[in-house]
Amino acid sequence: MQVGRVDVNKLRAVGDKALGLAKEFAGVLVGNDKLQREAVAQQERTSEELKALREEIDARRKEAAAEVHEQRQKSAQRAKQSA
Repeated sequence: MQVGRVDVNKLRAVGDKALGLAKEFAGVLVGNDKLQREAVAQQERTSEELKALREEIDARRKEAAAEVHEQRQKSAQRAKQSA
């Protein structure tokens, strides 16, 4: 499923990041170093996924802005030619 142009599955990284934080917190509470390490690794992995998602969204925003600029230029050229 997509919201706009962003695949909702990619947004799962937000939930995974929160889950990693919760796991880390639980690991700290119970003194489980293994759970803490796994949680930190999960958070690092999802941070990279979120970074990639932000970069993808930024690239799409720039593409859209370039397309709008191009359309404006074409419109201005047509107006100039018809005048």
